[in-house]
Amino acid sequence: MSLVGGTLGKIAAVFAVGLVVSAAGVGAAVSTGVVSPEPPTVESVENEWGEVSQERTGIRTDIVVNNPNGVGIPGVAGVSYDVAMNDVTVASGSSGGLSLSPGRNEVTLRTHIDNEKIPAWWASHINNGEKTTVSVEPSVKAAFLSKSLPSRDRTFETDMLSSFDSDANQSVTVGNRTLLTVEGTDASWGHATANRTPLRFSGTVHNPNGAPVTFSKLGYEVSMNDVTVAEGTTNGSVEIAADSTGTIDINSSLDNRKLDEWWVSHIRNDETTTLDVSVFAIEQTDDGTRRVPLPFLSQRVIFETDILAGGETNTRTVETGEGFGFEPPVVESVERDWSATDSGTRFSNTVVVNNPNDANSALADVALDAKYRVSLNDVTLFEDRTQSTLAPGRNELQFGGDVSDRTIQQWWVSHVENGERTALRTEGHALADLGFAKLPVGLPAQNRTFETDMLGGFSGGDEAVTVSGRRVATLHDMSSKWGDPTMERTPMVVSGEITNERSRPLTVVKFGYEVKANDVVLADNETHVGTTVPGQTTRSIDTNAYLDNDQIPKWWVGHLEGGERSELSVSYYAVVEYGGQQFTVELDSMSYTDTIETNAFGE
Repeated sequence: MSLVGGTLGKIAAVFAVGLVVSAAGVGAAVSTGVVSPEPPTVESVENEWGEVSQERTGIRTDIVVNNPNGVGIPGVAGVSYDVAMNDVTVASGSSGGLSLSPGRNEVTLRTHIDNEKIPAWWASHINNGEKTTVSVEPSVKAAFLSKSLPSRDRTFETDMLSSFDSDANQSVTVGNRTLLTVEGTDASWGHATANRTPLRFSGTVHNPNGAPVTFSKLGYEVSMNDVTVAEGTTNGSVEIAADSTGTIDINSSLDNRKLDEWWVSHIRNDETTTLDVSVFAIEQTDDGTRRVPLPFLSQRVIFETDILAGGETNTRTVETGEGFGFEPPVVESVERDWSATDSGTRFSNTVVVNNPNDANSALADVALDAKYRVSLNDVTLFEDRTQSTLAPGRNELQFGGDVSDRTIQQWWVSHVENGERTALRTEGHALADLGFAKLPVGLPAQNRTFETDMLGGFSGGDEAVTVSGRRVATLHDMSSKWGDPTMERTPMVVSGEITNERSRPLTVVKFGYEVKANDVVLADNETHVGTTVPGQTTRSIDTNAYLDNDQIPKWWVGHLEGGERSELSVSYYAVVEYGGQQFTVELDSMSYTDTIETNAFGE
């Protein structure tokens, strides 16, 4: 909805006049030869503004008329003329009887523009593509002698909407946050009548935020020299969806009946007009309706004309100096914490939000609707929502949720399946309801990855199998890796080779194992092997050990409470049968301690 660009003030045409000089009762003079058969002619015309009132605009016209006859024409000539723009006659005048001396005569005439004709001319100007032709057909008549003069036509154009046609990107920031990016604007006229001039204004805007930007209602006002020629509101709210591009359309209509009032102000102000186009959001408060300026959709243009002298129009855009008039809430810090509960664990976030508007501001209290979600490898730990009112200054928002043991186990399974690698994602969305608009508030998002290597301490070196102080076999090329986990347990696949260095056969009956993390026993069991190795022979062996996933949540809470640090202890032993007896052999090279550190929730 806005007048932009070229302005009404581009009308800079010299008002030419059609002159008719007539006389009566001079036939006798002609018949006696006292008057020559040549009519008087107009040599020049100059105009200037006269007295201006609400009803009419005075014009003073100085005309030089040449009487080519050798004698004067005493009081028998008359002068009349019209001023027309686009076939709309805006002024008419006549002199009555004039005496013309031989040669050059200076004649001063006074007429006026009927200000009620200005709306009709304006409509013709808009419908003609902002183009006006001023037409004049001067002629002079005296007695029965006359001579037509060439028609005087002058055409002028305006371009009032050009400064609204733009494809230059403009960022709309509130505080330090980009609220919208204006990708382009344009404006266009509809078909004008004597009463109304339709005007459509639109802006293409992009919302880069993860939440919609919503204005409850938009209003507009177009004024020319403080004469309001258009005003109104949109029907309903205007919303630009999250991460989307949309168009804000405003369909307005200028009240042409106000243009005669503007015309008077323009002439009285030395043909200078300040055109203000204001777009604003509307808020209904207990004290009435409040307007919040939206400067990215508004414009102020000053134009000057020189209509009577035919000078050029001067148009310039000026800054309005208006801002949003408010500051959005700002997130200052986020604190995270884990704690153990009877039902599992609890994760909490404390978000500190500052409302910079003071207690006397209309935004002293801001309604905030916020959501928070934390996930590990797409396993949602918790989702929470809070609706609160932000008072001026520091406000704490609490987000939290109980995390079940099953959820922790689901994460652990994903962690192992992903090669002991986890992607942490923390995301929040908040909308501040300012009354006139709902604007997103940036809650800090966090994307980070952490890794563990709980099997990394396993050694693949040779391990002697000793029975009663004698070496009977050697384990070599041993390895440990994760199998496919389930919700109940996580396999550790142990494999390698054993060489029997004696002549008697040897049987590896089973492996025993224990895994502890921060004193939480994750595994403590034995697994059957049952591989018999003949004397002086090498055989492959493999078996599965298992972590008890029911213990993972307990370990994880301790890990977080310990600053994301765990002391890991892994030990293996083998039960072998040799010479009819079973022996337990500690496998020192396969056993290890390690420190597991992560930085999942730290800064």
